[in-house]
Amino acid sequence: MGLFTGPNWRDMSEQEIDTDNLLREVEALHERARALHATLGEEAVLDIARLRDELGQILKECSDGLCSAGKQFEAEIERRRLIESELRRERDRVSRYLDITGSIVVVLGHDGNVVLINQAGCEALGCEEGEVVGKDWFDNFVPEEDRATTRAVFGQLMAGEAENVERYETRVVTRERGLRMIAWRNAMVCDEDGTITGTLSSGDDITDRRRMEVALRESERLDAVGALAETVSQNFGNILTAIDGYASFLVDSLIPDTRAHRHAKRIVEATRHASELTRRLMDVAKASTAGVISVESVSLDDAVRRTLELLDHVLVPRNVKAVVRSTSLPYVEADIDQLIDVLMSIMTNSAEAMPQGGVITIDTIERRIMKPRVNPKASGGVFVGLRIRDTGVGMSRSVVKHIFEPLFTTKENPQSLGLGLPLAQNIIQGMGGWIDVRSREGTGTIFRVFLRKDTAKRAEAPVSLEGRSVLVVDDSPEEMLLMRTALHDAGYTVYSASDAATALRSFRERSEEVSVAVIDFMMPTSENVALPEQILNTDPQASVIVTSGFSREYVREHLSSSSWTFLQKPYTAEQFAATVTRVLKRRQ
Repeated sequence: MGLFTGPNWRDMSEQEIDTDNLLREVEALHERARALHATLGEEAVLDIARLRDELGQILKECSDGLCSAGKQFEAEIERRRLIESELRRERDRVSRYLDITGSIVVVLGHDGNVVLINQAGCEALGCEEGEVVGKDWFDNFVPEEDRATTRAVFGQLMAGEAENVERYETRVVTRERGLRMIAWRNAMVCDEDGTITGTLSSGDDITDRRRMEVALRESERLDAVGALAETVSQNFGNILTAIDGYASFLVDSLIPDTRAHRHAKRIVEATRHASELTRRLMDVAKASTAGVISVESVSLDDAVRRTLELLDHVLVPRNVKAVVRSTSLPYVEADIDQLIDVLMSIMTNSAEAMPQGGVITIDTIERRIMKPRVNPKASGGVFVGLRIRDTGVGMSRSVVKHIFEPLFTTKENPQSLGLGLPLAQNIIQGMGGWIDVRSREGTGTIFRVFLRKDTAKRAEAPVSLEGRSVLVVDDSPEEMLLMRTALHDAGYTVYSASDAATALRSFRERSEEVSVAVIDFMMPTSENVALPEQILNTDPQASVIVTSGFSREYVREHLSSSSWTFLQKPYTAEQFAATVTRVLKRRQ
């Protein structure tokens, strides 16, 4: 309520002021003040004045306090803003560090959900960060067969019932690369009170390293077997060669279907079985030390055809039919003799897996493979995969896992040494390729032999034996007789020598006439130079076949020249003649 109840003075600038009325109102106010003073008394008026002063002081102190509190609040807000900004910068810096490192970094919360994962972890899983963070690690990234055990151990860690394992290895499920083995370094995450809130793990993908370690162990095992095989079979092979040669001549000289003829054939069969076993043992020795096998352009048509011809006695009795689906198989880089051995081993296994008969289907595929995984030593390029599919009983996953291990076999036959497939894998890897296998119980098996494709097809001209001469050099009369007889039967003219000096003189006199020289590597010489080396020094273009009970790699280490063909002892008369014919084909 205002002091004046009359008109506003500003509104009376042009009106006459009512002095009497104004005086009356002032007098009324004085009367009211005297009446109030009379009613309250002097002390009450003083108390009111004092309270008014105290209230004013309190209000002033409150105002000053609120101002000070406001300033402190603003300062606290600014301090927290700076802290949050620094935390963001630190978090960004840590995130960059985590992304720079090549290791996988994963933080799991108490419930097993992913709290943080770095770029390397996302790349390893094949997922974006948003597809991982917040997801249950065990349900999404642990193999089903490992899930229950791993989650149970994690639960014990979170409950403080188990000690932290700083280093361990587990498998994880990735989107594009299947199961991968990860080596983890693990630490617990705790709050300020020491309560466990999760785990911080750093991991590295060791899948490829584990494969290399397994391959190295298998190589070491094969080295041991190879050393034993080479020691046992060296001299034994020479004896078998003589037995096989004389027994073959005996068969040819006896009246067919007589008792003596049948006995002689059995001697030949038993000797060749022993020779085959010895040869395979030597092949193990070669494969154990082989680096890169010498390869050339090979027609898969020719290799498959010759393999099926050699396996006719294996497939027909078992009622197994071989079907080649491709009309023209491509050329590959390989050693044809060793490739035929590999194909025989694989197809024999396929035939034995079909006791009631069946079908072996052969065809090819082509793949451009930049980083071969089965054979890390192989360089990338275009590979031809020769697929050999059977309708047999198939194999379990555990058998497939060990199928290329030396001495591993599921056959009850005591003659089965478990060397065939491991040897085949080492031979093909020595050619720059590899073998893989896919199989399930009851659905058959598929072997795939991958070799580098050779686009330079080479047509073979027919070989005329007329007028061809061969020089054979060996100090073993038995082997000399075998070679002379085999070559005479094939239509060649044969010159022979039983010592190095005679052989060298004969070659120099007949260098224009001799088409091929067959030389025993261990032939003693008066000089420190091996006889094959001396022949090649005389004529670098000469065609030389080196025979030995030692491995091809052993001979290669002791001969500086590489322009020779190797024939492993023991060998049959047919194998010897075929090798000479193949060398003559190359000269055309």
